[in-house]
Amino acid sequence: MRGLQLLAVGAGLFLTTPLAAGQATPHTPSIGSSERIAILTALRTHPDMRFTFRHLRVWNDGGRAIAFAEGDNGVIGGFKIILTRDGKAGWSVVWGEGDGGSNSCIAGARHYRWAIDLIGSYHTLPDALFPGVTAQTRELEQMAKDDPDSDCVGDLEGGPA
Repeated sequence: MRGLQLLAVGAGLFLTTPLAAGQATPHTPSIGSSERIAILTALRTHPDMRFTFRHLRVWNDGGRAIAFAEGDNGVIGGFKIILTRDGKAGWSVVWGEGDGGSNSCIAGARHYRWAIDLIGSYHTLPDALFPGVTAQTRELEQMAKDDPDSDCVGDLEGGPA
């Protein structure tokens, strides 16, 4: 009986360890840090472009990292962007939604579901990196079911092929 109790405790510790790691919080790079400068360089399409961030969060997963940025660039308006970095390579924009344009709820739901899957592949909770992404995805999925022909998201970049 004692052996079974030890086995159960050991299994419980083993199974909760990944959850504890997944509950750590992403960080916001300090103003002027090399990490923040590298992210800004990847976002900037013009040298004079300035950004106002509502959220800028980074999660390191071993030798790779994922970042979420939400804000305004003063030129085309608001944006939500996911960037990734592998090893010593630079940051790359892999997903985004911006003001302007319009896309269907179906495309938006697929786009946001892809973002959740991508973030999860970096061993962090999607809402910890990208606040509200899970609820927004569920809402888009419901809107896509209710009215498949409606448009409910802005310009989409990257994401699912």
